[in-house]
Amino acid sequence: MSRVTTYAIKEISSSFLLLIILLSSILWLGQGLRHIELLTSGNVSFVSYMSYILLLLPKILLITIPICIFLSVLLNINRLRNDSELIILWASGKSEYQSLLIPVLLFALIVYLITALLSIYVTPLSLNEIRHKIIDIRSSGIHSSILKEKKFISPAETLTIFLQERDGNNINGLLIHDVEDSDNPQTYIAKKGIFIEQENKKILRLFNGNIQIFEKDDNKISEIEFETYDLNLTQYNRNESNHIYSDELFTNQIVNNLDGKKRKDLDKYEREQFAELHTRFANPLYIFNFALIPLIILKFSKKPGDGFVVPIALVSIIAFMLLIIQITTSNILIDYSNIVYITYLLPILFFTIIISLIFLDNFKFKGS
Repeated sequence: MSRVTTYAIKEISSSFLLLIILLSSILWLGQGLRHIELLTSGNVSFVSYMSYILLLLPKILLITIPICIFLSVLLNINRLRNDSELIILWASGKSEYQSLLIPVLLFALIVYLITALLSIYVTPLSLNEIRHKIIDIRSSGIHSSILKEKKFISPAETLTIFLQERDGNNINGLLIHDVEDSDNPQTYIAKKGIFIEQENKKILRLFNGNIQIFEKDDNKISEIEFETYDLNLTQYNRNESNHIYSDELFTNQIVNNLDGKKRKDLDKYEREQFAELHTRFANPLYIFNFALIPLIILKFSKKPGDGFVVPIALVSIIAFMLLIIQITTSNILIDYSNIVYITYLLPILFFTIIISLIFLDNFKFKGS
């Protein structure tokens, strides 16, 4: 590998790493804040919360990698052009092929392998793990951490809790409204309470209070006084759906599910799996296109004095359109499984067109 190639790869990779860290961190932070209620109002420790949002990173990286490789190549072309390094390379006898195409392709190959690994294995694994964490969180019942002083809290659709004061698991001034039985809603009022766990059950033990039961049939309220009453909170656990989305399935699971089945005989869920499977393999191919698109600028602007605004706008529009085509193709593949071959042919076709433009010497354009 020549020094020029090594130098170009080093510059592009450093820009790429900086961009991927910045852009992914912004999106990751947004997702983390979006799920902050898990930490503030759920039965989730800080460590569990961090492990949960870390699992969001692979999916975020699949979004940011194509954007960052495009921007990193674009920024480095602009820098090489402004510093007249391209002119020096061409003056020394180095062609565009030797100067930039080879290092860009080599770097794109590395990024492609990483993206393919993320798409085929890591992201399904992380989404599957997220699913299990959400089920554990939502089905773990009501935890004392959600009980706030002087606030009406609804940890379940049929339950509302209000407390006056609390010290750890000890509670003073408690009101609970339960509409689990819509015909006979119940209201618990107690002077004191304590949140306890025993034998994998979560219990709110109430002291010195009463239970008011509204009987709709008789249109009256019955009242039962108690000195101690144990309210089992386990009954308010959520029952999570057993449905697994196609992007949460491992790649080998999808292959096994579709094995021996004809496309025309697939039901809706199997068509979603079919589309997801081929999207995982086809989308990483677009990495080469996003990496090479900025090189088209060299056909328009090579010297520091040449216009650069229009070429940048042009390649940016091309990249944006390519991203839209990639997303659209993945979506319509669910309903039109016959276009599966087009899913793979499109990135190859775009790659061929971009390479042709790069080597088209008689294509000239003056930007402003």
